[in-house]
Amino acid sequence: MLKERLRGLLRELTAIPGVSGEEQKVIAAMADKLRPLADELSVDRWGNIVAVRKGGLPGPKVMVAAHADEIGLCVKNILPNGFLLISRIGVVSDLLLQGRRVRINGTIPGILGIKAGHLMSAEERTKVKPMNECYIDVGAFSRDEVLTMGIRVGDRIAFEGDFMEMANPDLICSKAVDDRVGCSILTALFEELRGISFPGTLCGVVTVQEEIGLRGAAMVSGRVAPDYAVALDTIPSGDTPDVSFDRRLPVRLGGGPAVALLDGYDSAFIADVVHPKVRKMLEEAAERAGIPLQMVTLGGEVYTTDAANISLEANGIPVGLLLTPRRYSHSPVELVNVNDAVSAVLVLTEMIRENGSVSLDFI
Repeated sequence: MLKERLRGLLRELTAIPGVSGEEQKVIAAMADKLRPLADELSVDRWGNIVAVRKGGLPGPKVMVAAHADEIGLCVKNILPNGFLLISRIGVVSDLLLQGRRVRINGTIPGILGIKAGHLMSAEERTKVKPMNECYIDVGAFSRDEVLTMGIRVGDRIAFEGDFMEMANPDLICSKAVDDRVGCSILTALFEELRGISFPGTLCGVVTVQEEIGLRGAAMVSGRVAPDYAVALDTIPSGDTPDVSFDRRLPVRLGGGPAVALLDGYDSAFIADVVHPKVRKMLEEAAERAGIPLQMVTLGGEVYTTDAANISLEANGIPVGLLLTPRRYSHSPVELVNVNDAVSAVLVLTEMIRENGSVSLDFI
């Protein structure tokens, strides 16, 4: 069953550490999953995967991309008393930085320290401590002891956030849902197309370093040079008490995949605009599959995806976005409805099956 396969993929992939710049374990797992489903698979020197599946019928080349990396921290300095100072990797809020469990280099346990509650002043109990005042305790009492553990400056630090099903098992909470759910959808798409002929060629791409500047997408998209592309990612959900659903973000869990028609860093800078023909293909595929889409604009929000860099490569690649809503973005407790991921797979499968009728002429 597709839902159970996606649930299993998400459980497995979110458990793997893969902070930006150190995605090796995620890339190895994804290569193992995609290799038996692809006609060709390559991994470049930075870790970007390109898995090629030839449909056997005439048609265009489509690239479907998801990113492997997650937000996190790195070791900034090792103090003489054995505590670690930290720097952020990606958009990490200072609100996350006290009383959390972490893993250094994917294996070494650590704790983001927090002053004993009994010793806090009234002001300290409500104050958010900035990153430059935070530290990690790895249970060491000297710099030499830390070095003996194998910890060095620059080593990546991942948040702990175990896979957890809510009372409604379709709702799943974990760290790194962004974008291991996209990796899960990409894997499931290749599984759905196993043994099936379709028009054109599917290039499944897993990018690195999305969270620190969409870097992997820039490295690989020009080399793939597809006729068009779809970026898979997550999108914040506006259905919580602290967000205005109607005025700010009309996206909810369980409402189906979202299509962000534009996104950017603020109201003056639009990072990406969905190509009108790719939007039409996604809408028509969703209609044939009986899947609702949530259409949204994110100009004015701090949000962008690999689509921004994909669109600028190879003389301009027509690009679309298919996004899985999730609550509590960029935290160790991201919450997703697995049914939205199922719907994304069904939309993509339908789109690929009708790939032969694509016309990307702008006018």
